[in-house]
Amino acid sequence: MAIIPFYGAERPDLFAIERKAMDRPGLVIKFLAETLPMGLVLDVGAGDGFTAQRLQTSNRTVVALEPARAMMRHDRDCTWVQGEAERLPFHDGAFDAAYATWAYFFSRGWDPSPGIEELHRVVTAGGPLVIVDNAGDDEFCLLADADISANPNFWAQRGFEASVIQTEFEFDSIAEAETLLSWYFGDRGRKAAALSVGYNIAVFSGISRGPNG
Repeated sequence: MAIIPFYGAERPDLFAIERKAMDRPGLVIKFLAETLPMGLVLDVGAGDGFTAQRLQTSNRTVVALEPARAMMRHDRDCTWVQGEAERLPFHDGAFDAAYATWAYFFSRGWDPSPGIEELHRVVTAGGPLVIVDNAGDDEFCLLADADISANPNFWAQRGFEASVIQTEFEFDSIAEAETLLSWYFGDRGRKAAALSVGYNIAVFSGISRGPNG
């Protein structure tokens, strides 16, 4: 099984800092909770289930799909399935909605089209599809040597509407900020470490064509 390299399984300490600091007010969770319907919802590239657990309700069942078995936390209140975004192991029209947060769907230097087509296949026609990624033009993304933002034109061409959530990384200490930002960006990140680092999040919202669309 091909797995896109991700540091979370090998460095859970770093991933814990990221999950705690990134968008601490939970604005993305709030957006998803208000956008996603009740019923059966797919989280593609669920990581350790941080988001899936928070979106699970008595009327919404979240299935957490994750390629890396070491990332799966079975103490989370969600259903786990191991699998890849471009080959979803589900029947046609199995879900009422699907979303991905900073997962498979990078649109610069990577073509996520196979995964997008799989979303249309497994989500019933008319069901919402939501992709969350970096919007760029913020303190966090400007620390990178290359453009690490999503390409809005890519998503617009595929029928997705874009919106931006302005939030930040909020660290408990400068030491935590230095640890995470230096991992991401080397010495530039270490020097820029602060308790608060501005961060813009892109949300691309679309509608499934359905398995026969």
